[in-house]
Amino acid sequence: MGKVWLPFLCVLFPQMVLAIINHGKLVLAPLYISAAGLPPETVGIIGGLSGLGSVWFFSANSVILPSFGPVRALIFGCFLAPFGAMLLLLHQPWLIFVAAVIMGFGYAITAPAGSQILAAHTPKRLWGTLFSIRMAGVPVGGALAGLAGGGIASLYGWKVALLVIVLPAIATGLFLLIVRGKVRDTKARVKFKFFNLFNPLNLLSPFKVLKKIPGLPLITFVSIGYASIQGGVFTFLTTYLMTELKMPLVLVGGLYATMQVASFAGRISVGILADRFFTPRSVLIVLGLMGPLGIYVLTILSNNFSSFLLFPAMALIGVSIASWNGLFMTEVTNIAQDYDVSEATSASTFFTFITYMIAPLLFGYIALSHGYKYAFYSVGVCGLASVIALLIKAFREKI
Repeated sequence: MGKVWLPFLCVLFPQMVLAIINHGKLVLAPLYISAAGLPPETVGIIGGLSGLGSVWFFSANSVILPSFGPVRALIFGCFLAPFGAMLLLLHQPWLIFVAAVIMGFGYAITAPAGSQILAAHTPKRLWGTLFSIRMAGVPVGGALAGLAGGGIASLYGWKVALLVIVLPAIATGLFLLIVRGKVRDTKARVKFKFFNLFNPLNLLSPFKVLKKIPGLPLITFVSIGYASIQGGVFTFLTTYLMTELKMPLVLVGGLYATMQVASFAGRISVGILADRFFTPRSVLIVLGLMGPLGIYVLTILSNNFSSFLLFPAMALIGVSIASWNGLFMTEVTNIAQDYDVSEATSASTFFTFITYMIAPLLFGYIALSHGYKYAFYSVGVCGLASVIALLIKAFREKI
């Protein structure tokens, strides 16, 4: 295990600190959007553009990872995302949109780079647990972002909160610079060609990978439905609670943090359950059935509820809609272990992040046209469709 922990930390830390920025831009969105003179629904555009940045990276993964290697790619992400976040300080609407793309690009690096490192340096019998703990870094980052957004922003302003949010990523980038020589990568590097990042043919790569690897299209479809729920809720939760339910910022930050902490505990728990008692796929089915339940709970919340009801409800929502990610990554790695793991991860998460890009836009449109409840129900139906597909496959295989 001594040889496992350093590579694992090199994956976990970037996952967590870049999640702080990724969630922080949503937690603070009502404040910097208002400062730029934009309407509250702009948060849907920001969420969508962040997803676009991630999709851009996943389509260009074959340009970056073979040139940089996974550790250097993570270092790049740890400095790129803070740069994007700093653009929010300029109060310019067009720069806010550019910043969202940059932050999404930097955050996306964690998926293929992290999977490649874990697959190469950890025993398969621990994949469910370690992949889930690694993905648990995302809600930890979200919880810290919620606390910073609700606490620091209310005391000192959103600009100070933003500076606090980016510092861990910079520190992690420096840590990786120090230890990068201790995490070996035996693959030969190729020359990096900057302009290849903008090659439109990159968009065909994920489709080719899905066609090449059996089983990858199904698990990708499943992730699309689950991501529809998670993307819609994560993007609009703070705006929904503040503008629709009229809750104060400090309470909203606490509820957002509670949801993230609950999903953190949920991700670790489901990973252990999958490794010791069940399988990643069977646990994914259960989580898929819980997603619509979490949506229903969210739609019946009210600002008349006491804290004794609000915080447990938010914990249930967190476990229901955001505990699946580590098991999804485990399934992709299991399916692709005889192929290129980083390539398969990028291809599958390409479509997942397209969902993160599109779902907030559609959610915002439905919420604006018909109200938030219809928007929440719409993403709930998407999640239900995915779990039905997984159940049909499981029934056919009799597992």
